[in-house]
Amino acid sequence: MQPHTKPCEMCGKSEDEYERQKSEREIKKKEMIAFIIGRRSVHKFSKRENEIFDAYFDLGIRDFQQIADNYGIKAYSVETYYDRAMNKLLDMDFEL
Repeated sequence: MQPHTKPCEMCGKSEDEYERQKSEREIKKKEMIAFIIGRRSVHKFSKRENEIFDAYFDLGIRDFQQIADNYGIKAYSVETYYDRAMNKLLDMDFEL
């Protein structure tokens, strides 16, 4: 009996359709959980925590001083809000 997939020309690995679909489902499951967590975090975070979280992750600003300058607050305040948001996020009941 011959396999229904050809091995990869580069590595020789042969991944069948079932394995590919299974890995895609796992990725989609993680994306859905992350989406649900994001929806919950909007309600659990304070307004400022949401702003800092969005600036850090959505806008990709990794410098607390730059975020602080954008919002007119001190860099240590940005760090405090970020830490609070992370603690709330980690306290949520979810499983990846």
